[in-house]
Amino acid sequence: MIVEVVETSPGIKGATAAGRSKPATLSTGLEVQVPEYLESGEMIKVNTVTGKFMSRA
Repeated sequence: MIVEVVETSPGIKGATAAGRSKPATLSTGLEVQVPEYLESGEMIKVNTVTGKFMSRA
């Protein structure tokens, strides 16, 4: 499922995909852990079975 990140802390320059994660609230109201480089307004893919971040859309 592709959803929009509506609220998360600001992205950190130089953060990598293998780095730490941070909480993000999605347009559906679900809260998931996303990589530090993501920012509000970005579209992401979420696994509908596990409810976890998969990748950018």
